[in-house]
Amino acid sequence: MKKKTIRAIAPLQSWDIFSEGLAQNSIKARKKAEREQLAIFKKKHKWTIDVASITDQDYTTIVVTDHTQHIQWVNAGFSDMTGYPKSYAIGKHPRFLQGAKTSPQVREEIKIHLSKGAVVERQLLNYKKDGTPYLCDIKIIPLHNSKSEITHFMALEKPARVA
Repeated sequence: MKKKTIRAIAPLQSWDIFSEGLAQNSIKARKKAEREQLAIFKKKHKWTIDVASITDQDYTTIVVTDHTQHIQWVNAGFSDMTGYPKSYAIGKHPRFLQGAKTSPQVREEIKIHLSKGAVVERQLLNYKKDGTPYLCDIKIIPLHNSKSEITHFMALEKPARVA
């Protein structure tokens, strides 16, 4: 006669429920803070874009550059995704994240779209501070002022979903 193995299933602990709620509240608070910071930039630079609609999108990182593509601000997700502190990124061109295997073709496509003032969405291979490559989905949005001049660009990035 075979012996039955009985597995004990742990009951759902209140901590499980609490920690999920805590994580969700943390994400909401982070997005609210990002929305507030972007609203300050919007007012200062007279952007015509709806900041709330941007922060409702799926992203890990937000990078705001000036019209010459030098980084002016990054969110906390930038450090989480790249390993670089915010203070290191400010003033640099985002290409510091690129490396030997970053596609020159994708870089050129991005450059062409941005020169035309068009939104561009691509997958790009970047490198973390420790040298680890990572593929990210990137969406770059030109930000216009009330005179329809491009004053900044905003990049939304997240780890790529590989099919």
